[in-house]
Order: sequence, then C-alpha cells, then structure tokens
Amino acid sequence: MPFPSSSPPSAVRETRGHDRLMAPPRSAVPIPGQGSAFGPGFFQRLRSSGGGCFLIFFMMIGLSLGLFGVAGTFGPYRDTLRESGDPRFFLAAMGFGLVFFLMPLRMLQIELTGGDHVARRRRANSKGSAPWKVDYPWRPEGMDPDYLNPGGSALGVVAFLCFVGLFNIAWASDSLLFRVVIVFLDLLGLLILVDALLKLWQAVRHRRPRVRWTTFPAFLGGRLEGVVEFARPLAATGPVQVALRCVQDEEVVREDPEDGHSSTTEEAFIVYTQTREVLAGEGRLRTLPLAFDVPSDVPGTDLGRKLPTYWQVTVQVPLTGPDFDAVFLAPVYKPR
Repeated sequence: MPFPSSSPPSAVRETRGHDRLMAPPRSAVPIPGQGSAFGPGFFQRLRSSGGGCFLIFFMMIGLSLGLFGVAGTFGPYRDTLRESGDPRFFLAAMGFGLVFFLMPLRMLQIELTGGDHVARRRRANSKGSAPWKVDYPWRPEGMDPDYLNPGGSALGVVAFLCFVGLFNIAWASDSLLFRVVIVFLDLLGLLILVDALLKLWQAVRHRRPRVRWTTFPAFLGGRLEGVVEFARPLAATGPVQVALRCVQDEEVVREDPEDGHSSTTEEAFIVYTQTREVLAGEGRLRTLPLAFDVPSDVPGTDLGRKLPTYWQVTVQVPLTGPDFDAVFLAPVYKPR
C-alpha cells in the first residue's frame, strides 16, 4: 500500500459488530446533483410522498400561529389585539409558530429526499448486472464528501435550536424535573451548535476535499484504491486515521412503555471496520493515497434496497485546533 513520503503503515485493525452510526440513513441523504428537495419537481415529489400533505398542514398551522404573534407585536393591529391579551402571549405565539413551522419543514425535506431515493432504486432494480452504473451518480474521477448538504443540515440545526429555545419557557416553573430536562436539552443544543460551527469553520478554512477512485468499482475479496485530494494543504500534527467501513440501514422499532404504542425509524449500523494510521511525513499534506484489502465475507454495496448496504472511507487529520474530518462513499460491490 502506498503512503505519503514512503512512511510505513501501522497494523491494520479489523472489527466486526453491530454499532450504531451517529449519521442519517441513506433515505435522508440527498443524492448528488439532484438539487434541492423544494426545487424543480417539488409537486411531483409531494404527490408521491406518503405524509407530505400532512406535514404541510402542520406547517400552515405553525405559520398562522406565528403571523398571529407578529400581528400582536408589530403593525397596525398591535394595540387592538393587546387589549385582550398579554403582550408576552404574542411573543410566545411567534416562538411556537416558528418551531411548528420549521420542524415539519425539515421532516418534509427528509420525506421528499426519501422519494428521490425510491425513484432511483426503481431505476437501479430495472437494469442489468452492473448496479454501479445506475444506483448512484458515481464520479470516480472526483467525488465530494458524503453527507455534504449544508442547506439540509442548517435547516435541521435551526429547527432543533428553536425547539430548545422554546422549551426554555418552562424554566419559570417550580418543577425540578422540568429544569433538569431543560438543562439537558440546552447542553444538547450547545453540542449541536458547536458541531455545526466547527463544520462551518472547517469548510471555510480547508474548503472541500475530493476523492479520486483509481479502482472503480472495487469488489469483495479485492482491493479498493484511491487518492484524497485536499483543496488546501494540511499541516498534520500526527498520524492520519483512515478507515473503511461497511454500513447497513435497518428499521428499529421502539415501544413506549406508558401507552404501549411503537414507532419505527431507520438507523445506520456499522457491521465492519478496517482501520489504520498513516504517517503524514514532513511538510504539508496535499494528497493522501488510500488502499484497502476488502474482505470477501461481508455484504457488498446494495443501494437498490429499501434498507441499503453501503461502504464508506473516513479520513481524520490531526491539526492544531479542530481536526479535519471527511467521509466518502466507497464503490465496493459483490462480484458479478
């Protein structure tokens, strides 16, 4: 395996299991080049979605509530409305309206994105024996990182932070339980905000890396090779962590012990990981060659299923300050 500056690789570590991946399932990840879920083809996606109209109904309720709060705070009807209501009521109405608009909006975005995946799965299943030609818009000459969706991520972060902010209204309560829950949500919101700011800082500081796959596709029992090209050279302060992992999406059923109802969600689980360290050598890191021996006894990429299997390569470069992290979708398939 080639490494920067001819540095020797560390020992390869392989793990197998069933570990929850803190990342969205494929149904919530936009397809590259598909455009915004609210862009061209919106009404067609909406008609084919299962709960899109239901979510729009909730959005209209939130919008109406928010506009009522605005009317009682600003504008020509403010004094008339305040005659029969506390001014703080209209501020709360704006807050509730904003949350009940943004949360369904984010859920609608995920719903419409899932519809795009359903359409692509149908095309992939109707084709022949080369799924890598139709199941995903692979660009082996240069691919952006996976999960690269600033708009969707920003909408989700804003919606959740608004929800946390609205929940702080209950801080005036004398209940200790309420205050403990609020503190927990505030800490969670702070972590999400810090993570979002770090990602924004990484995007501004280092810009967007790309991976060029020199083997396309790779097959189980063979080798996966490629090169990560950094938009700006990185001054690594230690060994670079690289990993190849196999991920499976699964439906998880959770039951509410109080009312006996259950809910089903799609979650991602790591079933195989191959990890090693790469010594970056002297000077700034401009490219990072990758090479993995893929085992033959693990599932190959299958993006044509409702609950797909897929492979990813993760790269973590230690830097002064926040580390550089990137995840790339990898073309590892079962031999035909």
